[in-house]
Amino acid sequence: MADIFLSYARADAGLAQRVARELSKRGWSVWFDRELPAHRAYSDVIATELEACSAVLVLWSKESAKSEWVRSEANRARELHKLVQARSEDVRVPMPFDQIQCADLISWRGANSSSGWGQVLRSIGALTEERGGEGLTAPEVGTNRRTVLAATGAVSVLGAGLAGWALWPRQQMSPEAQLYLQKGMDELQANDAFELDNPTSLDQAIALLSKAVNLAPDSATAWGSLAMAFASRKRASPLNERAGLDARSRSAAARALQIDSSEPRALGALRMLQPVYRHWFAAEREDRAALRKQPKMPLLLFLLSDVLASVGRCADAAEISRKFDRTKFLIAGADRKVIISLWSAGDLAAADDAIRQAVERWPHNPYIWRTRIAYLTYTGRTTESLELLRDPDERPSDIDRQLVEAMEATIVALAGSGSSKVAQDKNREFLLGNPTAIFGVAHAFAALKALDDLFQILQGYFFGEGRWKQLAPAGGDENRQTGPLFQPPMRAAWKDARFARLLDQVGLEDYWRQSSTQPDFRRS
Repeated sequence: MADIFLSYARADAGLAQRVARELSKRGWSVWFDRELPAHRAYSDVIATELEACSAVLVLWSKESAKSEWVRSEANRARELHKLVQARSEDVRVPMPFDQIQCADLISWRGANSSSGWGQVLRSIGALTEERGGEGLTAPEVGTNRRTVLAATGAVSVLGAGLAGWALWPRQQMSPEAQLYLQKGMDELQANDAFELDNPTSLDQAIALLSKAVNLAPDSATAWGSLAMAFASRKRASPLNERAGLDARSRSAAARALQIDSSEPRALGALRMLQPVYRHWFAAEREDRAALRKQPKMPLLLFLLSDVLASVGRCADAAEISRKFDRTKFLIAGADRKVIISLWSAGDLAAADDAIRQAVERWPHNPYIWRTRIAYLTYTGRTTESLELLRDPDERPSDIDRQLVEAMEATIVALAGSGSSKVAQDKNREFLLGNPTAIFGVAHAFAALKALDDLFQILQGYFFGEGRWKQLAPAGGDENRQTGPLFQPPMRAAWKDARFARLLDQVGLEDYWRQSSTQPDFRRS
């Protein structure tokens, strides 16, 4: 069987042959459909070769993006977690593959003529090395290994994200248990626990991982992954279901930690269950305790960073964020919070770089898009933010029209080209129908110096009082957050006496006294 399975559209056969030739020069064998055996069904051969290879490379073009075969093969390769993708033309990569890193081969002319080619080689090298292949250390030329070709699709090498942060001991499990575990972890990986908008896929992860623990009851990895799936599902569940999911997550985590007291996913699940609002001191203490057991686990670093941002310690949060490898924690919600953390700490150069990386990974993610526009707007780059907002090719398809109108009115007003009153009216109108957008609107009011409206909104959100009492989260304190209070758009509110009273009322003054710390905005 070949090392690499190459996917392409018929119209791109010439490019596919050049790619296969360059890969074979590095000692890898490549399979593509030019030599399909006549006595076997096409789909059977494709499935066999795809499942046996170490890496799958898809060449996305206008034709391959329309190909059902390429999409099907890409999805299969994604499920097998051995995927690499490259764009050979200026084309939008189809969903859901547009959410994953894609190398740029548009200007590639062979060998090392573009940086995107190096990215492809590194990804393939990592996969072939992980599966026992020769990787980039393979002999350059002169091998007798055959080069064959196939039509399959691919995504990219997914990093560890929530579920797959470390290698798991496959040799201790039956093949059936391994299959359920890998599929369950893939479903968990596909979710963004910090901006969760597809809870049903977590139900699938729970079902698969439940089968995995039934087949492998001594697997700490399986129990830890199940604990994380339950913890993630709790975040997107109705109030009446949360207690049961919490109990199931803790039970699964306990089983994992009985087997392995440092199982990283179980530790991460328990930290995800920890309430933060009004429990900042305990959350910080327990996050640090978990990190002493798993000091490099990205999720634990991220959760500690998030707690520090929640109490206004933005520089400390940014320092923690810099410690985790964002190539191994591929979650859009985490990337978004890294950007905000660096921005809030005043490190705009690092924030610019973080945005660039996030856009490359998640080109049409609505959370990244909104964060990027906010960052440009509130750092004085209103011309750029307007261009981005008005570009239909850049805008995610599910963005609310009212949100776009509110954002545009705000940007125009801050640029001095429009009415502040119109911007405020647009933001009020949007908030009435979208109460979860409270902090985006709050930031707009603060930047527009509409502080009376701002504090009415915050009073409704935190205490369920006043004209905006409907903004109080259905989950109460469990769903409240304070991090946005310390982000740069709020600067105009920080010296207002009402802001100091708010901080005291929610309990942050107690945290600062207890921890002997101060928020950054006071130190500056």
